[in-house]
Amino acid sequence: MTSGPLAITGFSAGYRNRPVLTDFSLSPIPEGSVTALVGPNAAGKSTLLRGLAGLLPAAGSVRLGGIELSALGLAQRAGHVAFMPQSLPQGAELSVLEAVIGALKASPLAEFDGGLTEARRRAVDVLDRLGIVDLALDGIGRLSGGQRQLASLAQAMVRAPKLLLLDEPTSALDLRHQLDVMTVVRELAREGRIVVAVLHDLTLAAAWADHVVVLDHGRCAAQGRPETAITPEILRSVYGVDARVERCSRGRLHIAVDGPVPG
Repeated sequence: MTSGPLAITGFSAGYRNRPVLTDFSLSPIPEGSVTALVGPNAAGKSTLLRGLAGLLPAAGSVRLGGIELSALGLAQRAGHVAFMPQSLPQGAELSVLEAVIGALKASPLAEFDGGLTEARRRAVDVLDRLGIVDLALDGIGRLSGGQRQLASLAQAMVRAPKLLLLDEPTSALDLRHQLDVMTVVRELAREGRIVVAVLHDLTLAAAWADHVVVLDHGRCAAQGRPETAITPEILRSVYGVDARVERCSRGRLHIAVDGPVPG
């Protein structure tokens, strides 16, 4: 799979009478990579993802390789981009399998022109990859929070997008399922996709992401390799905490928070 980098330039997005991101730009995000969006609450992380997905009014340039996504309608954009929200609607009556098949058939993918049998096969393959094929016939509304998150991820993955936008994909998961999900995320990147994920756990972001973008009040406070973007100085200025960024015995970054910044 080849698509080219994701380039975000002069991007603005927000809500009625409340702009969140204004003239926001990032260094190009290469294909085959995982980028973590981190930052305190209300920093603009989810707004950025929803704006990139075309789910919020936005302005500026969003280019995926040679494609200007901002010039596409929502249906056309869905052929290149998939968005995983923080949670699925509580009142959904569909089964997990039906929801994943629906996500596939609702997207105008050039790669998919099969019938229901092929759609079912692809949906089951994705559920199996996430370890939740046993939930295929369960109703979405009866799932636990973590199970609903995995089902939502399956809906995004089944379309095989070039750009995958994940809003807190691990927040409701236990440690084992966090590991499973991030392993799949890395596999998706190795297939040539671009994955951009909102993560609150900085140690998780440092361990799994190729690049980290630190947001603060709608601006980019830092970006780069985890060891470049996550520093005691950034944590102090953005999060308001005194913290140590150290490497464990296996060489992985670990963030230890000592306390709030005095005063």
